[in-house]
Amino acid sequence: MMDPEIKLKAYEDDHAHLISELLGKVKPRKIVREVIEAAYAAGYERQSDGITLMPELAFASLKMKHPAGVGHDWLYYMGIENPFLPATQRNDVAARRWADDWFCSALIDFGHPIRARIWWLGLRLGAWYGWRCHRLKNHPGTDKRQK
Repeated sequence: MMDPEIKLKAYEDDHAHLISELLGKVKPRKIVREVIEAAYAAGYERQSDGITLMPELAFASLKMKHPAGVGHDWLYYMGIENPFLPATQRNDVAARRWADDWFCSALIDFGHPIRARIWWLGLRLGAWYGWRCHRLKNHPGTDKRQK
């Protein structure tokens, strides 16, 4: 039997139980909701750093990372195997652009329209490195022919 303190700590570290309620209040567009729910269902919150360099957008009072950041990090992890990715976007360049566009939409839905556009530009300029790191680690969606 699991120690109650360890069980409580695991529960505190996993905010999937709050996501449905939070998304119900935010009312994001369907694709934003679906990606965030999939990321939390996959347990990706633990690997995610939330929204890098923007700690003020974390849900500090809940001690959780921003769901848009968790979703975006999961999309980068999944690469071209992202189940929401349109069939016409199944290459590294298009899949990364789709993930970055998704993140912009998610931030807009969460009430950050100006930051969404600025952060989108930052992602387009520099996040290729994060995308590439996932591919070098052979995470899902790594095209083995390109290695």
